[in-house]
Amino acid sequence: MMNQHILIHDIIGEHGERVQNLKRYYPFFCLTNMSFSQYREGRFEELDMGYIVMALLRFFIDKNNFQEQGVTYEEYKEFLIELIKRDFRAPLSEEEGVELASYVFEKITNGGKPFTYEYFDPADRVKKSIRVKYFDSRFEEDEVVYTVTSEGIEFYLDTKEVKEGSDINVAQLLLEKMIKSQNFKGGTDVVRRINNEVRRLNAKRNEVLTLLSADVFQGVKAFEEFVETGIRWFADEQKMFNKNKELLEKTLERAKQDSVQALEEIYRLDMELKKAIQKHSELLSACTELQKRTDEAIEQAKLSRLRTTFDFKEAMSLLMQEDKPELLSLFAEPLFGLNTRKLFSFSVIDDMLLMAPEKTEVAEKIEKDVEVTDYVYEDEIEDRRITGNFRFFIWSLFEALKERESFTLKEWNDALETRLGEELFRNGDYYTFLIHLCQKKEYEVEAFMSKPDTFLEGIMAEIMKEAEFEQYRNYEFKVIMPEEPQDTLRLLKVFEVSNVRFERSRQ
Repeated sequence: MMNQHILIHDIIGEHGERVQNLKRYYPFFCLTNMSFSQYREGRFEELDMGYIVMALLRFFIDKNNFQEQGVTYEEYKEFLIELIKRDFRAPLSEEEGVELASYVFEKITNGGKPFTYEYFDPADRVKKSIRVKYFDSRFEEDEVVYTVTSEGIEFYLDTKEVKEGSDINVAQLLLEKMIKSQNFKGGTDVVRRINNEVRRLNAKRNEVLTLLSADVFQGVKAFEEFVETGIRWFADEQKMFNKNKELLEKTLERAKQDSVQALEEIYRLDMELKKAIQKHSELLSACTELQKRTDEAIEQAKLSRLRTTFDFKEAMSLLMQEDKPELLSLFAEPLFGLNTRKLFSFSVIDDMLLMAPEKTEVAEKIEKDVEVTDYVYEDEIEDRRITGNFRFFIWSLFEALKERESFTLKEWNDALETRLGEELFRNGDYYTFLIHLCQKKEYEVEAFMSKPDTFLEGIMAEIMKEAEFEQYRNYEFKVIMPEEPQDTLRLLKVFEVSNVRFERSRQ
């Protein structure tokens, strides 16, 4: 009886979730049922819509993820016409190519409407519909650009992973789209997929290490393959991790303010993402150690193959076994044409005869040790300069926080430029200070005076001990990144920095 109850619960309770997992396949099979036999009196009947959809998904993933840009209609049209001419050997005139691209685009976008899939939900005993599409559009700099949706990426990944790029990067593109669409539960599943890929790479690293200890040559070959297919995208993956982490932090802040119901799912996704970032960093450290072990193994193999002596009898036996007397030239040729003439300049003889030796040895004069106390090393000069410049920037920042509760970097820059002029923006320490300052989102003076976490907090903790800065020891402030990525400042027409905002939370 219990088993029967569980069976019925699984059928009814899980049906909705199973349909949600199946929805990503629905547009593909709708499109593959479409035939080109009715188009242009069947002239292009040999075209395969399934292949075209797969090719377009791969093209959009490459443009959106690997190149981080949208696809214009002209780029789509150029790609599709080239694909049809190359892969189907179809002769197309310019007019026919334009019309065919428009016809295919109308079909894959379903005329700008999502594909609708209806199903019966046994839990609610009603018919429901699911809307799904592979391609979406948006305005970008007064131009319509097209992107692949999370359903399109999920479908493509289910059919075959993208081997020309990083699987982790493609999964993170899917994660970004799910965070923006507020599908946090699906995002958690994507992060778990990322963790599985990290575990796979870690297992592959262990296999390379084992093979390296058994056979250096096979191990080096396996290592090169591992680098090519596994770890060459580490920098891009780390960049994508940071991007998604910031996006999720902003989403979490907005959710707290709006009291969103999915707050628990956001927290769960945030925890999974932090675990993924930690595991990815550990994998990077392990791969760095693998690189060192590989270099050491190669060096050891080179030394072990060097011979300190040469056995002529053994070499002669090998020549006799091979029956190749012409190889004897390898032994004889180096002995011919040796330059045996030795030249010695007569002027050197004269110098030797005329040089008078010292009659007595001159004792070394030992002077009293004098300790040099005024010598300053170059790195000490750099440290003094950095500390001095940082001291001024810190003082200026707290003075601004004292006067105003909130202000932007542009407003602070204007005040500094009035005092120091444009020469400020030619000072490299200014940009270094901003980079260190943006490492944390919140600063509490009392906290970092007792235990500084970063390099900048260490400098600030020392400065705050001075009597001049005593008035700021209770301050707390936040560094808030701009919501729009294009909100940046152009300095000296060369440098570009984000227009961050500073907010004082306690004085």
